[in-house]
Amino acid sequence: MAQGASLKAEGVTAGVPDLFVPAWGLWVEMKRSTGGTVSPAQRDWIAYLEGIGHQVIIGRGFEDAKRQIEGVKKPTG
Repeated sequence: MAQGASLKAEGVTAGVPDLFVPAWGLWVEMKRSTGGTVSPAQRDWIAYLEGIGHQVIIGRGFEDAKRQIEGVKKPTG
């Protein structure tokens, strides 16, 4: 609870993915390799972000996230 209060005091919004790569419009939600679940607030944020044209991946552990990030279609320009 203390960590949650600290994050709230810093302005962190519940459900927003963990990482953002602005140049790619890519958001990454990190979960444990096994057992991690996406909360309803996270589902809402993911739907919103995809609705405005951003990409969102859910990485189930570091290796899975790395593999998915490497496969992301990056914008050209």
